[in-house]
Amino acid sequence: MTNSEPSDSLAGSALPTSALQHSQEVVSPPGIRDYLGVSVYWFALSFFWGSMLALILPHRVEQIVGTAHKDQALGVLLATGAAVAALTQILSGAFSDTFGSRWGQRRPYVVIGTLVASVPLLAFPYATTMPALLAVYVSLQFSLNFAMGPYQALLPDKIPLAYHGRASAYMGVWQILGRIGGPLVAGLLLGTPSGLVVASVLFALMLNVFMVAYIWLICEAPAPRSDRALGERLRDIINLSPRPYPTFGWVIASRFAIMLGFYTVLSFLLYYIEYTLGVDRSVAPRVLAAFMVVSTVTGLLGIVPAGQISDRTSRKSVLYVANGTCLAAAVVFVLAKSLPVAYAAVGVFGAGFGAFTAVDWALGCNLLPEQARAKYLGVWGLSDTVPQIVAPLIAGQIAAIGNRAGPGLGYRALMIVAISYYTLGTLALTRIRERRPWQH
Repeated sequence: MTNSEPSDSLAGSALPTSALQHSQEVVSPPGIRDYLGVSVYWFALSFFWGSMLALILPHRVEQIVGTAHKDQALGVLLATGAAVAALTQILSGAFSDTFGSRWGQRRPYVVIGTLVASVPLLAFPYATTMPALLAVYVSLQFSLNFAMGPYQALLPDKIPLAYHGRASAYMGVWQILGRIGGPLVAGLLLGTPSGLVVASVLFALMLNVFMVAYIWLICEAPAPRSDRALGERLRDIINLSPRPYPTFGWVIASRFAIMLGFYTVLSFLLYYIEYTLGVDRSVAPRVLAAFMVVSTVTGLLGIVPAGQISDRTSRKSVLYVANGTCLAAAVVFVLAKSLPVAYAAVGVFGAGFGAFTAVDWALGCNLLPEQARAKYLGVWGLSDTVPQIVAPLIAGQIAAIGNRAGPGLGYRALMIVAISYYTLGTLALTRIRERRPWQH
């Protein structure tokens, strides 16, 4: 079941006649197997990356270089890994768009990437120097993003436009469950003598099991071979010009600004709890964990209805509501002087951000250039990867300046900066002309 919407409409002020006719065709709704097939592998990826980034990598870096040098060493690892991830995801996606095979368009990349990732995963516990750890970590980023670039294009490949919201909700639920389960399991295992080895084996097994589950769930037909010259196809792979797709560019800009706000808060949330809300240092980590649990639960409550509603109405309208909810909660959080008020604000924010997660992904998939879905989903992924690097760099300077004026003022200032980013991201939505799948 393939969505074949033309994407030339992104360059103009109106949809072409062919796109309008296609959007009005009656399409068969996907089944549960389709929804699971395009989303289930996200659970294993989120389970692994949630554990690696939040706990395992910082823990391993501190073991190797010690407390005094851990921040700089971790920063180098994260920045290098993010750069490799972004480049690999774009290129692997572009290759899967361009070079088909008798095993399907996306499947070979997912299988090869997952199998190759098992090698550095099993080697991870035995990397005892920073160069070795860097080599293993970069290998993981390369192999798993080699798989993820093509895999994420399965949603627009297999799910008709009118059902992207529901499919994105499935994906969002798997991602959130992985982000909860991964750090929880890693936290338990790292407290045991052989915990790192057990965790590495567990992650390798999970990634491969869920890769096999995807293959069983999704049937990919052999991809037809192109008659175009090799040189021409290679030029298409490296061509990332946004000019033909201005609307898609605004989707990226909107998400980039919002994720800047998200990572600005996340990077310094522990310090905000401790120095701005005045929570004792020994208790602050537990409060942070409780914030994450509350926002995750309410996020799950927001994802499913938002995805379903967005299939029946304007996705932009749902995003306006979701972002407005997040902004209102953020204002309350900035003004909060007690933990109960802060908890309430976090809960409301979680619901809004869950809705944003599902619907924003669906909107991005709706506006993809048809002939290069995986490549441009990789480009779209930069709107999440780059803010992870940029936001802490900017926020650290703002916090340092603000805290000179008074204890904790810098972290409150960061919340205001995050609100500004969120507002800009919401305003960028006004420049987007979306397709109207609910009129099919």
